[in-house]
Amino acid sequence: MLIVLASSVTLLILLNVVTRSVNYSIYWVDEMAIYAMIWLVMVGASVTIQKKQGISVTLLEGVVGERVWGVFLLIVDALILLFSIALIWLSWIWYDPLTLMSLGFDKDAFSGSTFNYIYDEPTLTIGVPKFLVWLIMPFTAVTMTIHAAANLFSRRKSI
Repeated sequence: MLIVLASSVTLLILLNVVTRSVNYSIYWVDEMAIYAMIWLVMVGASVTIQKKQGISVTLLEGVVGERVWGVFLLIVDALILLFSIALIWLSWIWYDPLTLMSLGFDKDAFSGSTFNYIYDEPTLTIGVPKFLVWLIMPFTAVTMTIHAAANLFSRRKSI
């Protein structure tokens, strides 16, 4: 998926450059490239957590003992887990599915009662409902939480 997203960003930007050079701009290309880049970053973040390949400062690793370094890594895993759980909670508040269901999936009633227009806004040039594009947020939050919890429990066993 990451290869497809990265390739699509590259191809969309290249298409944009070519079409603008001949004075025939295709406006939806910019928006698609932006959304592909956002999805690339979000999915990539989850994969990075799963593979434990995040950027880290290893300056202290040689100074402190192995046990202390393990405790530092355990704290980092716990913070990532807390962040990803907070992201799930914020996504839940943002999408507010219970209120939407209670209003019979009426988008106008939902917007009127919550002042949350997530289900009403279409993308600027593509015309797709933005909430579909933004579904990457709760997806990433859930996958990051699963990966962070697995990392935390596996590291906890090794200390």
